[in-house]
Amino acid sequence: MQVRRKTVTRKKVTKMTTYYIRGSTIWLNYYVDGKRLQKSTKLKNTPENIKVVKTKLIPALDIQIATGEIYKKKPKTFEYYGGIFLKQKKSNVSFFDKRDYYMRVINYFKGKHIDDITRLDIKEYLISLNMKAVSASIYKSCIKEVFELAVDDGVISFNPALSIKLKADKREAIEYYTKDEVNKILSVADGWFKTYLLIAFNTGMRVGEILGLQLNDFKDKYIHIQRTRTRGTIGHGKTNNAIRKIPYPSFILDEVKKTHPKDSVFLFGAKDDASLLRNQWSHVCKKAGVEKYRLYSTRHTFATLMLKDGIVSINELAGLLGHSSPKVTLEHYASVIESKKIDLGDNFSLFDNAICDKTVTV
Repeated sequence: MQVRRKTVTRKKVTKMTTYYIRGSTIWLNYYVDGKRLQKSTKLKNTPENIKVVKTKLIPALDIQIATGEIYKKKPKTFEYYGGIFLKQKKSNVSFFDKRDYYMRVINYFKGKHIDDITRLDIKEYLISLNMKAVSASIYKSCIKEVFELAVDDGVISFNPALSIKLKADKREAIEYYTKDEVNKILSVADGWFKTYLLIAFNTGMRVGEILGLQLNDFKDKYIHIQRTRTRGTIGHGKTNNAIRKIPYPSFILDEVKKTHPKDSVFLFGAKDDASLLRNQWSHVCKKAGVEKYRLYSTRHTFATLMLKDGIVSINELAGLLGHSSPKVTLEHYASVIESKKIDLGDNFSLFDNAICDKTVTV
């Protein structure tokens, strides 16, 4: 009798991912298209980390190999995505003011692949800056947007800079001038700079908004704020509410017509940045005998005096200043609203006074 032999077909066994120890670090050993590859987990050799490697990293890598996800494009360096970030930001009106901040971030992480930078790395860097949150937020924003570009590129799936919070700064007192000090400043200023100060103190406009003004922006008893100008760059304001119109006293237009250069469409000619006004500002403050605050204090002075004198409400002031919401205005100027001005009388009661006279029996 003829015995039929059973043919056994051997299945090709795919080599699985394993781990090994090199020095004090756990490494992965795996195969892609028959080629052996090795990769550091960057985890120290501890029982806890070995458990993580076995239960999480190795199964995840095996799935990537099986599904072909391992063939995805490789992450590039932080400065590669930083370069894209800089190109996208060049058209922003604030780019030149923030460029040095951006470059410090890019140079700090230079040479590191985007997927090698951890959330802890980012936190440690931000802490090392040792500066106020308002300044550190520029660095944090840059990091977050650079990582978001890598997410868009498909080389990382999660932005590690998301939801990192900075320690809040203690809010400093608003620096502003009294009416008497403003009069002293205006009495010693002259020419185009006096025109600038008249606009700044009487409207609360931002520096870039004033330097972007043109004569035809004065119409119908309002200044129509339509643009900002900083170092040759024309912008459309800091917030969505920045494009607005605000009332102005008629004497301002008289001064504007006197000092407006005939060879420029802008009221202040080639002067297109706050840095070009610093010498005049220092000179005027010294001559007037007042303390020199930042030039931006003209805006604080307008807002503070408008509130102190009860000329406008918080909501109305937010509209004049071009803030994104009254909440922003309140955060800045709540300290200058004097509650003692509110007189409710000695016998004020929100509810029926008779209630207070009744004897309650329990």
